[in-house]
Amino acid sequence: MGKKVGFIGLGAMGKPMATNLVKKQFPLIVFDIRREPVEELVRLGAKSAKSSKELASSSDVIITMVPSSPDVEAVILGKDGVVEGIREGSIVIDMSTIAPFTTKKVAEALSRRGARMIDAPVARGVKAAIEGTLSIFVGGDKEVFEECRAILEAMGTDIYHVGDIGSGEVVKIVNNLILQTSVPVIAEGLVLGVKAGVKPDVLFEALSKSSANSFALQNHFKNFVLPGNFEVGRFPVDYTIKDLGLALQTAMELHVPLLFGSLANQVYEGARAAGKSKNYFPVVITLLEEMTGVKVRSEK
Repeated sequence: MGKKVGFIGLGAMGKPMATNLVKKQFPLIVFDIRREPVEELVRLGAKSAKSSKELASSSDVIITMVPSSPDVEAVILGKDGVVEGIREGSIVIDMSTIAPFTTKKVAEALSRRGARMIDAPVARGVKAAIEGTLSIFVGGDKEVFEECRAILEAMGTDIYHVGDIGSGEVVKIVNNLILQTSVPVIAEGLVLGVKAGVKPDVLFEALSKSSANSFALQNHFKNFVLPGNFEVGRFPVDYTIKDLGLALQTAMELHVPLLFGSLANQVYEGARAAGKSKNYFPVVITLLEEMTGVKVRSEK
């Protein structure tokens, strides 16, 4: 039998990631503040815990996948948190997207209890989480990474050890900065093209075969903007502003100007001000559509 794995945080990303661990036959214990996803995992074969503390006391490896830096601190360092139940020699893998400073703070607190930690934030979104094809950026001791490789491979296909603790978060922040800044730019181009008289499907196909092609165009715009799917529950504007905030905070600490990142952040703030904070973040295109009187939607 392999290592006993505990999984905290069964949201849009965490639930399918935990599901893949169950499917790969890892002994799994789960905890979330919501009962419904816990019960779903239990039906698949996982066990449930009543708190992060209880989960940690029964696990060799504890994975956290929660929304923000304060959430990570709460589930690991807070009352009834992981640190209160963790056993000496156990490993924490934080797969959330948080500030590198928080990662280092949590790792130091865990080391005082004789536990180890790596940070391993993920990229590619919900579809990849379901399919087990995530990109995973790992920071921390390489020996600990290798010890956890099989667990990570149950959730992702492209796994990179990128440096010391906190380095995974740095790579994820940069990844999100580039993606989340490019989405408003692509939105502007598409709205301009449609306003000038080119049909959305024609414009999309032409750009797909040109130097303007990108992952964002082929994923976010093809699969969500063209069908007009900005559903609540998928990665929302609020989380995008949080991620850009991490980039801006890190840049400020390092004295790196982020001109386009700052501007993109204001675009998403505009979406939030328009009442779209819970919608899937490419919804920012609708602000331009409403101003210009056109819609970038497929006719297929």
